[in-house]
Amino acid sequence: RTDMIIFCWLILGPLSTKCTARLVFLIKVHSLFENFRYQPFSRWLKHKSNTLRISACPSKRWCHTMCLSDPDTAILIGGETSEQNYCKDSLWKLELDGDFWFPLNSSASGPEPPCARGHTATYDPDSRAVFVYGGLREGRRYTELYILNTLTWKWKLVNAKGSVPNLAYHSAAFYKKELFVFGGVQSSLSSGDKSCSNALYIFNPEFGLWYQPIVEGDRPLPRFGHTTTLLSQKLIIFGGRKTAAYFNDLHVLDLGFMEYTAVKSGNMPPLPRGFHAALPVSDNRILVSGGCSAIGALQDVHIFNTDTNMWTSLVSPLLCSRPRAGHSMMLLGSAILRDTGTHGQGENVKIQCALLVFGGSDCSGSFYDDTIKCTVEIPFDK
Repeated sequence: RTDMIIFCWLILGPLSTKCTARLVFLIKVHSLFENFRYQPFSRWLKHKSNTLRISACPSKRWCHTMCLSDPDTAILIGGETSEQNYCKDSLWKLELDGDFWFPLNSSASGPEPPCARGHTATYDPDSRAVFVYGGLREGRRYTELYILNTLTWKWKLVNAKGSVPNLAYHSAAFYKKELFVFGGVQSSLSSGDKSCSNALYIFNPEFGLWYQPIVEGDRPLPRFGHTTTLLSQKLIIFGGRKTAAYFNDLHVLDLGFMEYTAVKSGNMPPLPRGFHAALPVSDNRILVSGGCSAIGALQDVHIFNTDTNMWTSLVSPLLCSRPRAGHSMMLLGSAILRDTGTHGQGENVKIQCALLVFGGSDCSGSFYDDTIKCTVEIPFDK
């Protein structure tokens, strides 16, 4: 089934000392998908691996969030730029087919979240909504939770009940219609100073309620700037930082038994890091990109296999073109490549993934506003 959708945007912006108005009509046929996480890879083949040069785009930033809201649209929220200044152009949409950026506040209504860094933006495919929680601005940590309905493009500020957390640089994932939040920087109840958390909070949208579940097992150390990746019924927690120490440990939270397991790697893990990016690329693999470390920003890519507990380093010239931390990374599509080997070598199988990366920093004062589409090939070990 297809729907014909006509988008009309009136974009007002300064041009020297005058204002100019530009009316943009985009007419396209939009196919409806129930699940957009693994889109047919062929729809991205026309985009060769490149750094997109777009006339109008968000300002340079890091510690922002970016997520898909449908197969053709990504949403950018918040971030910080040089000298710890907050981005004035906080909210953006990216039309992926045409690589066209435009301000989100030109099409959305309702109470918008304040520009912050260290927040999370998590998409719920069931409700077609983006949940924006927490973050930091001018030393203040936010407890507010904002929900963006991507069908009506209306924001809502939630009047939440229960054990409401106060966090920044945490991680979040959606599972069975609930928002799971782990770790982050919080305020100390005794002195008001910053401290790290290793607590797990869950928000139930139906009842507007925060609560803390009972969790067993080997709980991760308190941390912030880590990643949490949902694979099937498990949350994969990797890396992060506590004070000056970076981590490269990996924990798995089984959401069926609500039990943590500390994973012992079968080979040398990547360097300890925080403020990296991670995402699932198959049912048993996550991809980790860049991040900050004790030696500065990193420009590497690694795959972790949850079946074998083995790490694999990948070569990706574009994704590793420069040190990058605090960036966003999304999976646009994936495909299985099969190459029948010669000389009796058997079949060579790889997973080819299309990725989109935006922004970040080199942790030395430089910030990025580049939008990169690239592909990576991942060996498929049976």
